[in-house]
Amino acid sequence: PVPVEQEGEQEAETSSEDDKLQDLPPCWGLDIVCGKGTDFNYGPWADRQRECLWKFFLPADYQAMKVSEVAKPGEPRQIQAFELRMNIIADATIDLLFTKNRETNAIHVNVGAGSYLEVNIPMTVGENGYSPTIKGQLLHVDTTSSMQYRTLLEAEMLAFHVIASYPRVWNMPQSWQCEIEVYKATYHFIYAQKNFFTDLIKDWASDSAPDIYSFVPYSWKFKILLHQFEMIWAANQHNWIDCSTKQQENVYLAACGETLNIDFTLPFNEFVPTTCHTRFSLRAEDTDMRLSLPECHPSRYPLLTLAKDYQNIKLPPDMFMSAENQGAPPPKPSKSRWRNITHAEAGWLDCWSVPNFLLIIDYTWHPIYPQKADEQLKQSFSEMEESMLSALRPPEQSSVPHYTSTSNSAAPSRGPTDPSELPPDRLHVEMEMSPDSQILLYGPLLRALISIKENYFGEDDMYTDFEETVSSPVLSTATSSGLGWIEDSEQKEGSDAHPLDLRPWDITVLINLYKVHGRLPVHCSSEGPEGPSGFLERLCFEMKKGYKETMLQMILSPIHIFISDNYQ
Repeated sequence: PVPVEQEGEQEAETSSEDDKLQDLPPCWGLDIVCGKGTDFNYGPWADRQRECLWKFFLPADYQAMKVSEVAKPGEPRQIQAFELRMNIIADATIDLLFTKNRETNAIHVNVGAGSYLEVNIPMTVGENGYSPTIKGQLLHVDTTSSMQYRTLLEAEMLAFHVIASYPRVWNMPQSWQCEIEVYKATYHFIYAQKNFFTDLIKDWASDSAPDIYSFVPYSWKFKILLHQFEMIWAANQHNWIDCSTKQQENVYLAACGETLNIDFTLPFNEFVPTTCHTRFSLRAEDTDMRLSLPECHPSRYPLLTLAKDYQNIKLPPDMFMSAENQGAPPPKPSKSRWRNITHAEAGWLDCWSVPNFLLIIDYTWHPIYPQKADEQLKQSFSEMEESMLSALRPPEQSSVPHYTSTSNSAAPSRGPTDPSELPPDRLHVEMEMSPDSQILLYGPLLRALISIKENYFGEDDMYTDFEETVSSPVLSTATSSGLGWIEDSEQKEGSDAHPLDLRPWDITVLINLYKVHGRLPVHCSSEGPEGPSGFLERLCFEMKKGYKETMLQMILSPIHIFISDNYQ
């Protein structure tokens, strides 16, 4: 029980260490220790069962929670929180399972000893409600997927912290915050992973129609911080990828840096909104671009020889100064940086060094709600018809009646709908590089960048394995997330895509580069002349791409090209 308050002098004389310990609130928790052979299996199906159990044992009463009263002297102490602690003292595996078209897909994670999880669920309610927390860390993370291209993520440590805020009224806005820190991470990225994770989210999301009586507004705020990272992009022509685990015959580009901050918010504050908007902010420091050619590539050994002959050449400081002020700094000596896969000994070459990099993505999309897709489609075309016919109608002050029912009834009876007529999703991308970036203009780098453009932003976004045996492959949109190609007979069975899934895009891209120093490596001795170099004061590129047209605009400041007098 809570002790009765005593006078100060008398309490000081009679109190002891045991009495002080008894003044602490009682502990309620569960400690779990996982040893050898531990395997966790979870996924959308298991989470739905958890939700059913939760609703059965702790059904919602939809009443405002009352503020917990402080225990009075003589009353039993109150339990402040339930604490769950899970320690993993040996290597363990985590399988995240989901299904598409009755086929199981998985994300397989290996974690090392020393990983842990802590969950704190308050048992008391304050004026602003209560805030559960989840935190933990995973050591020696090795993640693969069930796709043909299995490699996904490697990291020395992944720490996470989730804070939820539940107000006292059940349908008031909730705030969820998730902070993730990853140390020494290597992430292998291909465009097909977008569809893979989209299928995971769709399987996890509820398939019931939206219900205003159970709707709760909430928002997710994510902060992701990567310390010493490598992001590897496949740059083979036409997106043919060698998915074998050893001696891969792939061309790779890698973006490597010291820090990468990713901030974005997912708002779900409105009930069935027409559009949703989110903003992604990516900031990187001390970023390098590295290139790797496979052993079988005919340009590998000429490229390595060229790089070896050129890496010790020191250009004079005036080669990097603009013609106007001669004030640009010479290239800084490169310091030793962390590398996991992109070792120079393995044939990786540094091609571009950027002190600071900023990428901002504004994304506005039209969500598709379960069991309401057809209704949304009819509504979209009805609104477009209404806007087109409104210009032909007399003003509202006129006594002529408005025949709005005609346009509304036309949408359900219209023929096959054209998705290109739907209002587009909008994507606005801004990229900015800080001044004094250094680029080495190797020939294979240009070809790799063109392949990246087609493999991730063009028509070759679905990859094909080198060992693919399908005679006449066609693009798949309905099969397993792990496959990019299927046969014609399988495609016909699931080719009825809903028009809302084919909504067009309206994309705007803005790129700003400042004070770019470039060098064209050539074979030369340490005492011979240096190769050509250049200095670009500023480059601005803007692209606006719609379904029917693309507009491009580029602004270049004067480009200064320097060639040694003794160079022949």
